[in-house]
Amino acid sequence: HIASSGTQGFHVAYAPEVTEFSGWAAGSGGITVRETHQAMEAVALSGGLLSMSVSGFTADLEPRIATDAVSFVMSAFGKRIL
Repeated sequence: HIASSGTQGFHVAYAPEVTEFSGWAAGSGGITVRETHQAMEAVALSGGLLSMSVSGFTADLEPRIATDAVSFVMSAFGKRIL
C-alpha cells in the first residue's frame, strides 16, 4: 500500500526482460515466471492499479514469452492462475 499512499493509485511498467524465461538470455537473472505472476496478482489485489505499460516486444520475441507476458498483464487486472 506504500505505492498508492496519498495518491489515487499507481502505474505499473512491465518488460519481459525482468522475468527469467528458461533458455532466453535477455531475461537471465530476473524474477521467475511464478514470482512475476505473484507480483501481478498482488497488484490486482491492491486495487490501486490505474494504468499499465508493456514494452520490450519485438518481431523476434519468442511466441511463448509474448504469451506469458499477456498472462502477466491479465494477472495484474485480476485473472488468477491455478
